[in-house]
Amino acid sequence: SSGSSLKPSDCCVVSVKMSDDESEDEDDERIMKLITYSSKHSQEELAGHLKELGGEDTIIYGDLYAGKGLFGKAFLLLMGAACLNEEEPLPPQIEKNKVLFKVAVGDEGLDAQAALLVMLELYCCKERRQELAEFSSVLKVLWNRDIVAEEQIENWWNNERALQEFSPKHFSQEDAEAIRASSREFMEWVQAGED
Repeated sequence: SSGSSLKPSDCCVVSVKMSDDESEDEDDERIMKLITYSSKHSQEELAGHLKELGGEDTIIYGDLYAGKGLFGKAFLLLMGAACLNEEEPLPPQIEKNKVLFKVAVGDEGLDAQAALLVMLELYCCKERRQELAEFSSVLKVLWNRDIVAEEQIENWWNNERALQEFSPKHFSQEDAEAIRASSREFMEWVQAGED
């Protein structure tokens, strides 16, 4: 049927496996490129390189996401460019890479900022379960360093289904509630500052 032909603008998710006998999900090759590039370049140069590579058709946890470029770019930022160490707390690592995050996301507009919040939620669900209970300090760094605007943080906080809208497969109501409950401290702190 002609109804099944996809236009490039349509979003689709395709599961990617390297081979039948390999259970390991394939990683996007841009992750390794960014990690390699990061060791020899400034944060500004790294943000520029990330922009050149782009986020279209990114493989995110084994699935190819078409038509989700900003989400792909945010994922590549977290998994590649920022070289995050899973053994160490997240907020000081974002702080250390504040120029990279600001240039790659903060300066790219509200949609890029919204995508970063969703990718951080996914990243915490998949890689850093402990951060689900301590997300206020992550939001504080993002807000303090002008990486994500307050209105975007509020929009994300008020939408428990933000991750589900991006990828139903990775959504858990329990996780969505947990990360937002732990973000309440930041939300109250910001709102108190405005009164």
